[in-house]
Amino acid sequence: MKIKGGRQAGFSLIEITAVIILIALVASVAMTRLDGILPSTRSESAAREVLATLDFARIQAIAKAQPYEVVFDFQEQRYGIKIPFDDEGVLISNEEDRPMLSWRSFNDGVELLGLLDPRGEIVSEGTYPLVFDSQGASRDVHIYLGNSENKDFELTLRVLSLTGIASVYQGHLEPQFLMENDF
Repeated sequence: MKIKGGRQAGFSLIEITAVIILIALVASVAMTRLDGILPSTRSESAAREVLATLDFARIQAIAKAQPYEVVFDFQEQRYGIKIPFDDEGVLISNEEDRPMLSWRSFNDGVELLGLLDPRGEIVSEGTYPLVFDSQGASRDVHIYLGNSENKDFELTLRVLSLTGIASVYQGHLEPQFLMENDF
């Protein structure tokens, strides 16, 4: 379509370039603000996945009346469920021969920082098996997730020993140990 003076209607290359530069500028500002939100979202997502795995192992232990383990591997930064049955559903009596259901790795930027065991010791190397017995009970542990470079987004997953129920807390939760004079 022609307009007065014989010029074509449309945008010039300079106008299109200016609009693209403005869009890129707005996108870069939005991305820097989004980067501040992403670490907490990643930590929360990883915590929900670990909670789901713990709940699944606990429920299966109760339903099958057999112990199930959630194994945390600090070296490989992963976790998984060790099941007491083979592919045909036959119970494996030797615990060392029990297969892993699957391994799950942590999201980018999220690390398995450590685990506080019932003796009050921090475990941060090797593997740690968290066993759910046939009633769903486990050990009272604190699992620390986050980023070792930025402690602002650290989360604590606490597994209660009597019920085996796990929950998430913001920050680095330390248990309060009872002393003899507390009674």
